[in-house]
Amino acid sequence: MDIASQLREHIATGVLPLGTALSDKSLAELLRISRTPVREALLQLRSEGLVVMRPQSGTYVFDPAPHEVEEICQLRSILETGALQVVTKKELPALVRALKANLVEAAASLKGRDYARCDALDAAFHETIVGLCGNALLVETYRRISNKVRALRHRMPRSHGRFAQAVTHHKEIGRLLEQGQVARAIAELSAHVNNVQKLLAVS
Repeated sequence: MDIASQLREHIATGVLPLGTALSDKSLAELLRISRTPVREALLQLRSEGLVVMRPQSGTYVFDPAPHEVEEICQLRSILETGALQVVTKKELPALVRALKANLVEAAASLKGRDYARCDALDAAFHETIVGLCGNALLVETYRRISNKVRALRHRMPRSHGRFAQAVTHHKEIGRLLEQGQVARAIAELSAHVNNVQKLLAVS
């Protein structure tokens, strides 16, 4: 994994929390490399919106204001529900199978109170919906915000109830898709993402 990928994953998984000050010197020492590739990686992450560089201040993990969180959630909702709108009958069975597998593992992780795994599977559930929609341009557009979405999850309550609610919503979306009720699944997915937006607004 290259330096940018390592830092990207650290941000997405909350190892480097939102707003964290980033020092190329400290990161270089941690990774046991020179500062030049670290600086290059930080510049790449800045272009992706995951890192902010402030003159006379320093470099930080992005920490969106409330209106920016709302915009990310709105775009996420548009892209995810749009993915279900364009999924075809040919693609639907593969999507249903993939979501079923995700839900089995998510239920086991929830039972074992492995919340880090629950987080990863939550992200994977939504990324699977987009990834198997059959529209490559939509998938690429979603990829540009997916790590921001993953990072924002760490602002929400780390409670068993919150994770259980997410799994319940996911199960309903999967059930509706399995029954071919795509329009109802779209509505359920939209409500689910809107609920996440509300949780982020008060966190």
